[in-house]
Amino acid sequence: MPEKATMQRAKEDLREGKSPSTAAGEFVREEIDHVREGKHGARSPQQAIAMD
Repeated sequence: MPEKATMQRAKEDLREGKSPSTAAGEFVREEIDHVREGKHGARSPQQAIAMD
């Protein structure tokens, strides 16, 4: 489940009229941060994106 802050940033992007892919980028950014923190089982950001 995405974090509350990530959901808010994505919704804000949509309200500003940005494209849906820009809003989806917030979720990708969150997963990459999790990989860097060691929360995810992935070895690289690319692997984390592929697993989601």
